[in-house]
Amino acid sequence: MTSSRNSGFQRKTGKKTRQGPNSSASDSGPRKKAYGMRSHGATSKPRSPKSRGNDDSPRSDQKPRRSGAGREGGAGWIWGTHAALAALSNPRRTIHEVLITEGARGRIQLPQGSPTPKVVIPSALSKILGSDTAHQGIAVKAAPLEWPSLEMLAESDFEETNGNGLILVLDQITDPHNVGAMLRLASAFGVTALVMQTRKSPPLSGALAKVAVGCLETVPVCQETNISNAIQSLQRIGWIVTGLAGETNLTLSQALSGGGRQVIVMGAEGPGLRDRVRKNCDQLAKIPMMSQDVPGQAESLNVATAAGIALYEARRG
Repeated sequence: MTSSRNSGFQRKTGKKTRQGPNSSASDSGPRKKAYGMRSHGATSKPRSPKSRGNDDSPRSDQKPRRSGAGREGGAGWIWGTHAALAALSNPRRTIHEVLITEGARGRIQLPQGSPTPKVVIPSALSKILGSDTAHQGIAVKAAPLEWPSLEMLAESDFEETNGNGLILVLDQITDPHNVGAMLRLASAFGVTALVMQTRKSPPLSGALAKVAVGCLETVPVCQETNISNAIQSLQRIGWIVTGLAGETNLTLSQALSGGGRQVIVMGAEGPGLRDRVRKNCDQLAKIPMMSQDVPGQAESLNVATAAGIALYEARRG
């Protein structure tokens, strides 16, 4: 069983957040981006049955949501061997149902204490998850994870990292495959928290969980209503915020060379960082690229690839 370094925190009750359409605001300029060619609109299947609209204003019958805490949507399906076993091994997960095929039951050993699985034929899983889903014969329906607030994680991180913490912020990145890949990177480089917006972000289940191959269970994910406000909160307690952008002369290695408590902000492919998020960063930095802005050469980097380079530079510095 994999345990998180934040597992000592008590569970916090947060308000269910809303899931909006997969669209991105556009504020790209004419200059060449350091990464990103276009914004992806894919989402995992199936979507949370309790997901709601994209209206950002609270209704009068709702209690205010504590910033950064709580969870995403309702129960969701997690599939694939690694992702499903990680969820079943996580004592912080509430498991509603386990479906497994006869073939998978012969090769997959479920963790001790797992709910009794329901044996189904492969087509039954495909009907639930989608015919193009690589479920590997197992699917788990689980309640969303709850994490402490971003402020709690950011403040507690100081002692654990000797003042060299690292937080990754995603500004309206909607592709679950990219977010899942960045969860793996966050685990590999010891990121304190991955921060996403409550809207215009993929569900924390499905395709994202499969790509993350279990890292969704151990990397704290904080969902914030307003990314700019979250950045400002981190700055007030001593974190240095660096946004990735191509239209600057400052390189990542220069920006992160001082060490300390670093926040790296990634914008959506194509649009990049939104204007207000950009303005709230302490500095903007780029990944130097040797390719030219001509047909046949790399115009930009995939956002997950760029995140991997940025996190490596932060740890190297």
